[in-house]
Amino acid sequence: MSYIKPFEELCFYDDFMFGVVMQDKELCKEALECMLGFEIDHIEYSEPQRAVAPLYTAHAIRLDVYVKDSNRIYDVEIQNKDEHDIGRRTRYYQGMMDVDSLLKGEDYSELKESIVIFLCRFDPFKKGIPCYTVRRTCKQDASVFVDDAAVVQIFNCTAYDKIENESLRKFLKFVQTNKAESDFTRRLNDMVETQKKIEELKKTYLSWSLHDSDVRREGKREGIQQGRKEGIAIGEEHAKLEAARNMLLENLPEETIARCTGLPLETVQQLANELKAETVQSN
Repeated sequence: MSYIKPFEELCFYDDFMFGVVMQDKELCKEALECMLGFEIDHIEYSEPQRAVAPLYTAHAIRLDVYVKDSNRIYDVEIQNKDEHDIGRRTRYYQGMMDVDSLLKGEDYSELKESIVIFLCRFDPFKKGIPCYTVRRTCKQDASVFVDDAAVVQIFNCTAYDKIENESLRKFLKFVQTNKAESDFTRRLNDMVETQKKIEELKKTYLSWSLHDSDVRREGKREGIQQGRKEGIAIGEEHAKLEAARNMLLENLPEETIARCTGLPLETVQQLANELKAETVQSN
């Protein structure tokens, strides 16, 4: 079973908490304005971890923060690890956002400007540039600009000290180091601490983390030969039991654990009894 970070230790830069905090439209709007350098009239729609799969056969994506205003759509992604696929990911994300936003029968001219933002806690291109802005140009003549109304902004948060704009510099530093040194980042941090006091959100996080682990395991199973299926099934069952054991140690309700893990309630109850017996023996 993959490691699940304790809910109490989550920071703004963790996927789940990032999505939760950015549900606050004012904070989300301020963050976008800070990163992009222009005012946004208002946020019409904000949804964390939005799943986009226009076709059931298509590879679904889950956007960390998906918002739009009158003229643009935005996707903001937080990236803690370099998986060396950022170029193709931005390409796919932007394409899926366009398909998701353009209604059937509408003309291409109706496409809003789309801006994909990646907040990376590493330097994806190893050039030391704090912000890589990517737009389509002509290889033969860089002055030829193809106006497809699509922009990719990739922030290298490790280079926050090279940013001249104080607000942006302190925001990127907060993403990289979790140190709040401005009014805005302190408000973000206060929101994180407030969210961590919500017990229901903790349960949601555990359920989300378990589902995320299941999805990753499902992806890893692709291409595995038929003869290994039985061993994989055993591994999955073990992972569910380990997840249930950890959730019992967090004193979550047995019914919630059964629902989140997919285990029978009787199995969870039996595991709870075993834990109690272990505690008695250790004492």
